[in-house]
Amino acid sequence: MEPTDEQLARWLESPSQDDIQDLNEWLDKSPENLQKWESYQMLWQNSAKLASRMPLPNRERIWSGIEAEIGEKKTFAISGFFKYAAAAAVILTISLSVWLSISPKQEHYIAGNGPLEVWLSDSSRVVLKEGAELKVSEDYLVEERTVVLQGDAFFEIKRNEQKPFLVKTESHFVKVLGTSFLVQTPQPKEATVSVFSGKVEFGFPLGQSSILTKDMSLTILGNQFVEKEKSTNDLAWWTGELKYDNAPLSQFVADMAYNFDIEIRVTSTSLMGCGLTAKFEGLTPDEMVQAVAMTFGSELQQSSKSSLVMQGGNCETGGETW
Repeated sequence: MEPTDEQLARWLESPSQDDIQDLNEWLDKSPENLQKWESYQMLWQNSAKLASRMPLPNRERIWSGIEAEIGEKKTFAISGFFKYAAAAAVILTISLSVWLSISPKQEHYIAGNGPLEVWLSDSSRVVLKEGAELKVSEDYLVEERTVVLQGDAFFEIKRNEQKPFLVKTESHFVKVLGTSFLVQTPQPKEATVSVFSGKVEFGFPLGQSSILTKDMSLTILGNQFVEKEKSTNDLAWWTGELKYDNAPLSQFVADMAYNFDIEIRVTSTSLMGCGLTAKFEGLTPDEMVQAVAMTFGSELQQSSKSSLVMQGGNCETGGETW
């Protein structure tokens, strides 16, 4: 249940211990409530700053008018609490009007240190990979639900057939009604979309595009459309899980570089084609590498903070769950 104007006014201006408890319970209900609260706080702070530069309506005069009208109708018993609540609601309404006129027109999110989870105003969820940036259009939910992405991100979009969801990158677009998908943009002329549920349209804004459904993945490199196999390992940077079924060791090396920025150099080139069957859950990236080295009988050495060397070893490996 959403808080009333009176509750918001108390929480923002002079909360009691009970108010603080109610606020914390409301914040714990969903990530969306936390984002709303941050907006309310910004609203309150901006209106306070503006108050020093422009006159606001006289509070006593406002209350006198409200009190006179209530008195004429003779339908309410006025108490100090209700007088405060009504006045606070008026103040909050004024603050809302002020904030709407000076608030930023575009939301901007940056995943600076690790993945960043973003909840949009329609309850869609976006998880940004470290280093990614997301800008939400100022008319989000008014026209198309449009965002601009730099970097990689996983999307879970609430279905809305009247208002499609549009992801714009530097060179490509992804358009959906409601689905879950991963967008990877390693460079301006390259992008990959992997669909986990539903259906998406992926292509160039003024050129060719393709329709993808569940479990499909497509890479656009220059003007070439290249289909590839969708891999849940591309989400390990978020889930922390990797799974292999007789996959070449070279795939594990590539996954560690993409997901965790860990470079693995294998001294024996023949080892890169060896099959790996394993499932990693609840391990740190370093522990995953140590487990693989142990599986192939390789000696593991640290050459730098984010670079490891696997020396020696052979292809005698079996399925393991770590």
